[in-house]
Amino acid sequence: MNIDLTKPLGKLQGALIALLLAAVTFFVALIIKHAPNAPLESAVRLNTSGLGDVQVEGENIYYIEAGSLHCVSSSGDFKWNVSVDKTSRFNVSSKGVAVWNGSRLRIVDIKTGVIRGTPSVNGDILSAVVGDVYAAVVIAPEHNSTVLLTDLNGNVVDELTDFKDVTVLDCGFFEGRELFWIMTLDSTGSLPSCKISTFKPGKRETGSITDMEQVIYKVMFRSNHICAVGTDYMRVYDYTGAEQTAQRTMVYGWYLEHVEPGNENPLMLFVPNAQAGESMAIKDIRCIKGSEERMLHFPVACTQLCSYNGTIYGFAGNRLAVANYPGTSSNVYALPLNVNEVIGITSDRTAAVVSGSSIYLIKLPAV
Repeated sequence: MNIDLTKPLGKLQGALIALLLAAVTFFVALIIKHAPNAPLESAVRLNTSGLGDVQVEGENIYYIEAGSLHCVSSSGDFKWNVSVDKTSRFNVSSKGVAVWNGSRLRIVDIKTGVIRGTPSVNGDILSAVVGDVYAAVVIAPEHNSTVLLTDLNGNVVDELTDFKDVTVLDCGFFEGRELFWIMTLDSTGSLPSCKISTFKPGKRETGSITDMEQVIYKVMFRSNHICAVGTDYMRVYDYTGAEQTAQRTMVYGWYLEHVEPGNENPLMLFVPNAQAGESMAIKDIRCIKGSEERMLHFPVACTQLCSYNGTIYGFAGNRLAVANYPGTSSNVYALPLNVNEVIGITSDRTAAVVSGSSIYLIKLPAV
């Protein structure tokens, strides 16, 4: 088509040129949006004076400052606070907040900040967690610990004491269920052995898992089963402790760096042992979700991985690699600051990160 620019354009010619310009503008914008090193929006500084314990759960961020436990939104806006001892520790779950100092425990409603219960505890508290129906409290000493199970109003329901010569490594509640699990380590023999026990509060042990072949370092709830990740295998069990051998996966040489939160069938991110630990130069990621696996390679060496709803984020100083599972390609973005540590990602894709001596909130892209 020949166009004489000295003459007025016909209606058809003008429409074609306008359409062509609109298409070019669209594709240029698309290229800029997904181009490597595309900058993200500026970061919001969290209003806290130190780098103390900060936790992320759901859409909110929680931290202790000036004698109060604060809950703020992903943009840093105030939601609620509750007075606590300045040296208190806390643990946030999707069902509530456990706050303790010495032998004093408070169970806090996660939505309102109202104190629901104050269980009576004899001894220093090592850890605590809140579930759907019950809360669990691990009481010192580190060996021969006592575990109290209470309702959410603080009334003691059960007391577990059969932990002689073992260390309580972790414990929690299965999502949407009354079942409680606890993982212990026995290091008295020639080889350390891990045991995972499940309990129904008030009815004692319902099942147990003992693994003499490896050290288990992560336990999670996955599609109505217990998934235990160790140094050699990832094994899947039912609540009675019977292994589902068809679902056993060898993970020797790989370390589980991250488990996607809030999902019954979570995406798990494994990295080669050589890229984990002190080196923290992660480029190769083994993605496992149920029975499916994918390999992902990032173009930059990352120091930390996170994921939310199938999007994988790799933090590398002032750059961010982003990929979408089960895809194999990634984009790289420029961060507004240098990230030293990632605390967590909210449900609206805001990362709480440490940079220097401050904590910032950065809105992340979705792929």
